[in-house]
Amino acid sequence: MKRSVEVSGKTLEEVLERASRYFDVPKEQLGYEILSETKGFLSVFVPRMVKVRVWVKNEEETEEVSGTPKETREFSGAKEAVETFLQELIARMGLEVTVNVAQDDTALRCALDGKDAGILIGRKGETLEALELLVRTFLVRRGFGEVPLEIDVAGYRRRKEEALRKLAERMAKKVVREKKKVRLAPMNARERRIVHMALKDHPEVLTYSIGEEPNRRVVIDLKAQKKKSQSKHQTQSRRNKGGNTKAS
Repeated sequence: MKRSVEVSGKTLEEVLERASRYFDVPKEQLGYEILSETKGFLSVFVPRMVKVRVWVKNEEETEEVSGTPKETREFSGAKEAVETFLQELIARMGLEVTVNVAQDDTALRCALDGKDAGILIGRKGETLEALELLVRTFLVRRGFGEVPLEIDVAGYRRRKEEALRKLAERMAKKVVREKKKVRLAPMNARERRIVHMALKDHPEVLTYSIGEEPNRRVVIDLKAQKKKSQSKHQTQSRRNKGGNTKAS
């Protein structure tokens, strides 16, 4: 029997991020089942809170069958289903927005744009997060729960990711220069991951998250080895100064 855990959060992305830390595996290795939803944002269309059962997928769940990867088989029907779903949803909302769903080797990528695109972004991207959760829920109910999905509206996420990478690099330079850790403003799980990935190979700093949602934030700090070296150097400097004082 699979070892599973039930997790609740505002978005599916947040839930999977927590479960990833709990099981200590990448999110791509997690399977999940949505247990319940609490309606809220965007009226009845989008769950405000979601409760999910999450487990680590077995190897046989991800292996190729009959020479065709599972992702390819699932993508074949998911693309058309998502495109139709989004077009109907936007029409019901009365928005002037075009829908373009593309498929590559790793995910379904939905690009939305048009006169009313800003409405689908919302304050700090909250509506966009809710829209993506809605589409993920739709995919699960249609049997495409394992299909990776990305939704962007008017290039908002692309610009946001670029801004976060630049912020991470700028704050890393500050940490190295001032020898003090930096706590960034609270971010959602997706944004924190962007910062972590931007600095994961940095030679002098490391990143980690602290706090609880919705106030969880990224901390950028000097790597332990470097901090230890600096501390040792400072201690030696103080001893040398002390020795010079006694000699005089």
